[in-house]
Amino acid sequence: MAQWDAETAEWYAEKYGEYPTNRLALDELDLPVDATVVDIGCGTGSALRHAAARITEGSLIGIDPVPRMIEIAKERTLGHPGSERIEFRLGSAEKLPAEDHSAALVFAFDSIDHWQDVQQGLCEVRRVLAPGGMLLVVKDGAVPGAARARRQTVATLDRVGFELVAQRELEAEGVRFILQTYRKT
Repeated sequence: MAQWDAETAEWYAEKYGEYPTNRLALDELDLPVDATVVDIGCGTGSALRHAAARITEGSLIGIDPVPRMIEIAKERTLGHPGSERIEFRLGSAEKLPAEDHSAALVFAFDSIDHWQDVQQGLCEVRRVLAPGGMLLVVKDGAVPGAARARRQTVATLDRVGFELVAQRELEAEGVRFILQTYRKT
């Protein structure tokens, strides 16, 4: 697994910081206007900025383990409509800096494969999700080995106590990805 540091964060922000899957996945979702969202591995904050247009009364929390990535996300969010409802926190999937049962939605957009311990991260997602809350996973379908990685992720989610309730394969704007929706069992 690649080491994420300030240099990697800069590279990622330049190359993938506004990757279309963030917007395209959100366009497929019915987002409650008052939801609290936790985005694990938020990167540049792109998904949260897109979500802020529809979640107009809720709060959006981006979590990333790389200090420079958090700085980039804050920089890109300054002056953005809804920026007063977007907060960025340094942290990892395995120890989410979020309250128990506080989130209606947890996003893992192209991040779950980067978690150090997927099972521990999913236990944290269960802790943070409010009753009835959902985990939304986006996985790039064009990455080599994506189908195998997706099967492994589904098996781990099932083992930890999540049920797959919807899966859509989407292709637009030159990207192909899978959007999966899970709920706690």
